[in-house]
Amino acid sequence: MRLEVARARSDFRVSGIDTQEELNRAQMLREHLLSTLAMFFGCVALLLAAIGLYGVLDYSVLQRRREIGIRLASRILQSYRSLVTLDVFSMVVIGAIAGLALGFWSIRFVEALLYQVKATDARMLALPSIILFTAAFLAAVPAAIRAVRIDPVAMLRAE
Repeated sequence: MRLEVARARSDFRVSGIDTQEELNRAQMLREHLLSTLAMFFGCVALLLAAIGLYGVLDYSVLQRRREIGIRLASRILQSYRSLVTLDVFSMVVIGAIAGLALGFWSIRFVEALLYQVKATDARMLALPSIILFTAAFLAAVPAAIRAVRIDPVAMLRAE
């Protein structure tokens, strides 16, 4: 290109020739960095949500020791396991519904920031939901195990 321009007009100088691919990559660098940063903070937020859910569940088991001891003493163990998991997943479902509702409401504000992805893409909505339910399940398991391991005789004597 430089030779052709020099041959056509000797008073022109050509510098800074880049391919279209290099130009596109340079313009998309900022978006790639922002999306990577957003993904990192999303993962940190998910981790903090799972830790918080574990803490809340563990505290609720700690607060309901007497009730758990009575249920264990009267052999209503299965109903307590389902009660703990029902509490967990009811909180998660309510949060997921609220998050999806707010997400659909904010589509008009966020849609301009998305690149080659629809704001209502089912795969993009299902993946975080599955990850959130998995994190909630993993947070509920230790609380349910702690609830089952409570000694009913010691708990009833302590109260």
